Amino acid sequence: MAPLLFSAELRPHRSATRRAIKIVTLFLLGVFIPTGIAFSLAGAWPVFGFMGLELVALILLLRWHHRSGYSVEIIRLTADALKVERRDPWGRRQSWSFPPHWLQVNIDDGAEAGPNLELRSHGKALVIGAFLAPEERLSLAEALRETLGELTSADVSHSPC
Repeated sequence: MAPLLFSAELRPHRSATRRAIKIVTLFLLGVFIPTGIAFSLAGAWPVFGFMGLELVALILLLRWHHRSGYSVEIIRLTADALKVERRDPWGRRQSWSFPPHWLQVNIDDGAEAGPNLELRSHGKALVIGAFLAPEERLSLAEALRETLGELTSADVSHSPC
């Protein structure tokens, strides 16, 4: 196996922990239940049910958001290939491999959420680090380009021509 020249593990940032989500849930229960009871006593009993549905939807969204933080992209560069492995929060894996000598690291500035970082080679393209902040994507692109440049210039200097 060829030596590892570059390695990065990308994970989305999630500020809420499980404990924080539980605290928010308990707080919301403490607000919604008395409010729903007050509406029920005032004769507007359907409000209680709709508040319950809103609370369930909010809790499910918070949990889904937290779970999505378990996504990971692993990028490994050797002299033979740049390999990208993507794991989603449910454990499904996808992997791609690109030859490093033909690889382009492109930044697409047209996206609304900031520049997309794209790996392109031989008609295949892959967007990586979509969950990173724009500055982090630019930094990753720069590091990849630098390492790829060192790899290709080392190969050129060692060629027998």
